[in-house]
Amino acid sequence: MKFFIFMIAFTSTAHAAPYIEYKNKYDLRVQQSKDNYVRIGYKTPKLYGEVGKDSAEVGYKIKASNFTFKGKVESTEDFKKTTLETEVRVTF
Repeated sequence: MKFFIFMIAFTSTAHAAPYIEYKNKYDLRVQQSKDNYVRIGYKTPKLYGEVGKDSAEVGYKIKASNFTFKGKVESTEDFKKTTLETEVRVTF
């Protein structure tokens, strides 16, 4: 909850917007749906945060010239499983 208060208070709200997202993850190796959750979120031009009953996610996306940097930290399964994802893209 502190994260959302920070984002609302200290980020530019010109392009910020709250949202609701439903996500389903399907693991092809075991062929069953593993994760289903609904989260409320808040997005600014570079940052976003989502929180639900048993999961949360915080991420960023920054574009600079031909580079795009994206990353997120996601916690699922009653906050027992946490993953970090980072992506760097160069466009020619």
